[in-house]
Amino acid sequence: MHVEDLKIPGRTTLAGKLYLPAEQGNFPGVLLCHGFASCKEEFMALPHNLCREGFAVLSFDYSGHGESTGHRGYVSENGHLDDTLRAYQALIDRPEVDVNRTALVGHSLGTAAVLRFLATSAAKLVRCGVLLAPMHQIRQSLKPFEKNTYTALATLARPLKKMTGKHMYIPYRVKPKDIYESKEAIQRAVTHKLLLNQISVHNYTYLMERQDNVLYAEKVHTPLLVMAAEKDRLIPVAQAETVYQALPAKDKAWELVRDSGHSLLGDRQAKAVTARISEWLQAHTQNTAKV
Repeated sequence: MHVEDLKIPGRTTLAGKLYLPAEQGNFPGVLLCHGFASCKEEFMALPHNLCREGFAVLSFDYSGHGESTGHRGYVSENGHLDDTLRAYQALIDRPEVDVNRTALVGHSLGTAAVLRFLATSAAKLVRCGVLLAPMHQIRQSLKPFEKNTYTALATLARPLKKMTGKHMYIPYRVKPKDIYESKEAIQRAVTHKLLLNQISVHNYTYLMERQDNVLYAEKVHTPLLVMAAEKDRLIPVAQAETVYQALPAKDKAWELVRDSGHSLLGDRQAKAVTARISEWLQAHTQNTAKV
């Protein structure tokens, strides 16, 4: 296996890691899209395992996250899609990647990026995708007090940003204990700082007004595997089911993962989740013409 650090240019510089099988060849490519206030490391062993099974895998940090540049903890509607388009282009530009055999895997808010990408013409050759813990609308997961506070802060912050160009930050309410069931996983997330402690209040427009996975799911005919965590304390299983039901594709699959929190790939059932993702990708990226 060969692992290469990438810097993807554009309005921000995206940091990525490209995993390539050791042998020479033209491999199916997989793009991994992480969740909000997280980073590419949240996928844990998935890129390594997929690479060992013959996939070229690109895992990257969205703008303002991980090692990428940009306002920390800030995601805009257009920026989220632009980052995904840039990362996908970086993947298929590689001579080791078969452009006719690609797939995307998204987790949490990363599923919004995947669905929006799949609804564009850039995704015409994508074979399949995986949605891990997808939400319908992220704002549905907030309590009334949280929504009201967020609204008030965003209203106050807008004129300040116009005058100074600076972002206002608030503590991120989600902690590792909220997304993992395993105590070891919680400690690992704390040690490696997998979650941001603060986020920009200017996420409000995208997260609280615009983000809607069902709106885009209804436009996507790409084969999709949807996996939800039984013990997810952030995104209720019912939201993931709503997204799944909205998909018009005939080739789709639903999996409810028992004894797992929101993270899925970093929690107690990580090996089983990784194996199921690999099975789905293998089945849909065989070296045959796309139908």
